[in-house]
Amino acid sequence: MERRTFLIQSSMVATAMMLPVATRGEVAQAWSQYGGATVIDALGAPGSSAFGTRVPLTVSDIADVKASGLTALNVTVSGVGSYAKDFEETLRNIAFWEEQIAAHRDVLMKVMRSGDLGEAKKSGRLGLIYGFQDGTPLGESLERLDLFYDLGLRIVQFTYNLRNLVGDGCLEPGDAGLSLFGRKLIARMNDKHMLVDLSHCGRRTTLESIEISRQPVAITHAGCTAIADLPRNKTDEQLRKLADKSGVVGIYLMPY
Repeated sequence: MERRTFLIQSSMVATAMMLPVATRGEVAQAWSQYGGATVIDALGAPGSSAFGTRVPLTVSDIADVKASGLTALNVTVSGVGSYAKDFEETLRNIAFWEEQIAAHRDVLMKVMRSGDLGEAKKSGRLGLIYGFQDGTPLGESLERLDLFYDLGLRIVQFTYNLRNLVGDGCLEPGDAGLSLFGRKLIARMNDKHMLVDLSHCGRRTTLESIEISRQPVAITHAGCTAIADLPRNKTDEQLRKLADKSGVVGIYLMPY
C-alpha cells in the first residue's frame, strides 16, 4: 500500500478508537467484517489499571469491555525498571488480574494457549494475555521464566528503553544488543512457545533477536522511523526482517 494511503486509513482507525462508545459502535457497524474478526489489542488493559496501579474494574469499565468487540489484549503484569522491586510487584499484579478474572468470569478469561483465542471470540469474553514490559522481574534466573509461565505469562518484552541483563533498550547510546543471558532467554522462550516482544528495544537488540529466534517474534507497540524518527520507532530494515520471519508489528497511538 502506498504510504500516504496507509497513513490516512490508519488515522481513521485511530480516530475511531478515541470516539465515545456509541459512536465507536456505529463505526464498527460500518465495517461489517468487524463482528466476525479476531481482534487483538497488542498492548492495553481494561479499566484504568497500568503499571501496578491495580484499580478494580467498575461497572462502566465492564460495559466498555463488552462494547469494544475486542477478542483479546496483551495486559502488562510486570513491574518495570527495578531489579529490587519488580519480582514482587509482578506477583502482586498477577494476583490482581486473577482476582478480576474470577470476579468477572462472564466478561474476562485468561489466555493460556492459542485455542483460547477462539474460545474468547466464541463466548464473547475478553481474553487477557499476561505480558511483561521489562526483563527485570526475571532477575538473573531463567528458572523464574518457568515460574511466571506456570502463572500464565506468555509474552516477554525484553527491555523498557534502558539497559538490563537481557540487552540494551532504545535509549541506550551504546546500543550493545543482546547479552548472553538474553540469547539463552530466547532459546528458553522458543522451547515454551512464548512470544518475544521487541518494543522499546534498541536497534541491535531488535535485529539480533529477530535473527536468533527460531519462531516469529513481535513488536507489539511501536511506530515507523521513516515516518517519525524517534528512538522508540523501528527502521524499515527492522520491519522488513521482522516480516521476512513472519513476525507482527502493532502501530501505537500516543496522543500525548
